Amino acid sequence: MEKLPFFMFKDHSSLEFGLLISEKGSYKGASRDISYTSVPGRSGDLITDNGRYKNIKIPYNCVLLNNTEREFVELTHQIKGWLLAEQGYFRLWDSYDKKYFRLGSYSDEVDIEQELRDLGEVKLSFNCKPFKYSFEGQQPVVFTAAGTLYNAEFYPSAPYIKITGSGTVTLTVNNDSFTFTDIDEYIEVDSDIMNAYKGIQPQNNKMSGAAFPTLLPGSNAISWVGDVTQLEIVPRWCCL
Repeated sequence: MEKLPFFMFKDHSSLEFGLLISEKGSYKGASRDISYTSVPGRSGDLITDNGRYKNIKIPYNCVLLNNTEREFVELTHQIKGWLLAEQGYFRLWDSYDKKYFRLGSYSDEVDIEQELRDLGEVKLSFNCKPFKYSFEGQQPVVFTAAGTLYNAEFYPSAPYIKITGSGTVTLTVNNDSFTFTDIDEYIEVDSDIMNAYKGIQPQNNKMSGAAFPTLLPGSNAISWVGDVTQLEIVPRWCCL
């Protein structure tokens, strides 16, 4: 079973539900969100870069290999429950590329039961955020003194940072500084959702600086001033 092509979604393998990939459909890479504006009397449109990339669709053609004792109807109900019961973005990756995952959502209107019954196969399409993320970049890197963090990808990443310490701390990432006041034990910063917190307690009022920390391609200098026991960074390396 391990050698059969599969995809993982919500921490479950498609093989758990008897689905194996017969073909990974083609898809276009993420495109930049750019607006073009026509101006009367001026040749050529004005270009406005909205500073983001658009979502993409990742398709899979799957066939049913029911090697369990489950009845067909029971199995298809479980497949629909797995894909549709909980909405949001979840890790999506497949056996063709085990180094990276995407954040995908499934909400397609495909009649899974009918397609599997009539055709013996089903086409599933996931709506994914534009970037894919390396599993390596999900591992925390711990600093107890100033140092560097190397981004081998071509794109900036939005890290998660946990500062363990107390009082006022100024964190510097490359040329950008961020000040945190009245830290009690620790404070967390998530640059992806642009939020500072401690557990479930909001801490944005304790943070000041230019936007949120970003790790640029290449070497990133990390340092701080203040009472810090350790700095933990999950870099979230990403690419298109």
